[in-house]
Amino acid sequence: MTALASRSAKSSRARRALLSVFIAGSLLVHGGFAAAQAKEPIPFKRDAEALDLGLALRVALALGLVIALGIGGVYALKRFLPGSLGGAAGASGRIKVLEVRRVTPRLTLFLVEIDGRTIALAQSGDRVRPLPVPPRS
Repeated sequence: MTALASRSAKSSRARRALLSVFIAGSLLVHGGFAAAQAKEPIPFKRDAEALDLGLALRVALALGLVIALGIGGVYALKRFLPGSLGGAAGASGRIKVLEVRRVTPRLTLFLVEIDGRTIALAQSGDRVRPLPVPPRS
């Protein structure tokens, strides 16, 4: 038997012995813990009580407050950040997006009106190109 083989056999036996000690210790600890825990009642368990009107009122008021804050937040976003929603802040604006159409996942067509002139734009990736628009008949 070579020195390397005998060393690996010794380390293998040592690992098995350490593992068996660990398993036995964990079984003893968990077994004792479960036995001690089974004797004590659960400290936070209560019997079902009648509905507490004060608690129900507080929950209803808190829910109403959260809903009101949500509605107020949406209103504030629409009022003070209309540029992110496609409009100009406080004015009718000179630029209007008339229509947006996704042709493919990479190609989008825009129909835009600027100062009464209609322009078609094609966006593909990071490129935007104007397209000829035939006059309306």
